[in-house]
Amino acid sequence: MKMKLLNHILRIFVGLVFILSGLAKLFPIEPFEIIFVDLGVSNWLVAPFVARFIIAFEITLGLCIIFDVWIKNIIYKITLGSLAVFSVYLIYLLITKGNDVDCGCFGSFLALTPLESIIKNVVLIVILLLIKRRHHTYGLVHWLIIPFLAIAFLSTFLLNRVGLQNASAIELNEEIDYSGLPTLYQSNENVDFTKGKKIVAFLSYSCPHCESAAHKLAYLQTQYEIDNLYVVLGSKKEENIQVFLDKTKIDFPIMWFEDEEFFKYSGPSIPAFVYLEEGVLKKRWTGEFFKVEELEEVLKH
Repeated sequence: MKMKLLNHILRIFVGLVFILSGLAKLFPIEPFEIIFVDLGVSNWLVAPFVARFIIAFEITLGLCIIFDVWIKNIIYKITLGSLAVFSVYLIYLLITKGNDVDCGCFGSFLALTPLESIIKNVVLIVILLLIKRRHHTYGLVHWLIIPFLAIAFLSTFLLNRVGLQNASAIELNEEIDYSGLPTLYQSNENVDFTKGKKIVAFLSYSCPHCESAAHKLAYLQTQYEIDNLYVVLGSKKEENIQVFLDKTKIDFPIMWFEDEEFFKYSGPSIPAFVYLEEGVLKKRWTGEFFKVEELEEVLKH
């Protein structure tokens, strides 16, 4: 009886790990989406769908494991295979970026290094190899996969809805006065926006879409040497500045607005990005679904 109880506990534990791993990646989901762009298996437009599909896949496996639905060992083999594939990615991450990065396996809920996550996967594989599985002779239980798939995909796509990242920039050619923008945070240096090529990102601490955009900027910062992007951050409290930087990992010069003056420059729709040449506004992107590839092209040069 004790062994049977232990078997149930271990099986439910494995299932819950899969479900938690999936749900934890949903908020914020952008770091998980970026993984597929970074690996070159997806572009910015498709990555949100790929990320949500993987999350729904994890939740489905978790539900099947918890309720002992193995479907003639198909679920069992897929689970072991997925753990093996994830482990290969973690080994690649360990080799290319070292062990000082968060692998993202549990989103922002729990930070794990690649090595810690590999150990976690090995433990899950050992448990799966040891637990006894029920093999149902009647087909009704096998059909539970359908509601499990429905629950997983509906929860994933409804809890964090996906939008097409394809809003192109507005092409402009007008002079703009940014002399009223604040000096750089902490250094108090003035920035002359009338000279050279510059990009200004208007982000608000309280805007989740701005946080999403900042995650994308942080990724682009790891890919290119960007020395002409400035972040104008709106936040009523100064302590929120460091919180925002820590959450999003961006490392650009910051200008801080603590009042509604921020919207005089950003406009009503944020996040907002502007591209300037010699003080002339050339391009403007606004909203959560701005086309990242276009902004990336500007940042590359």
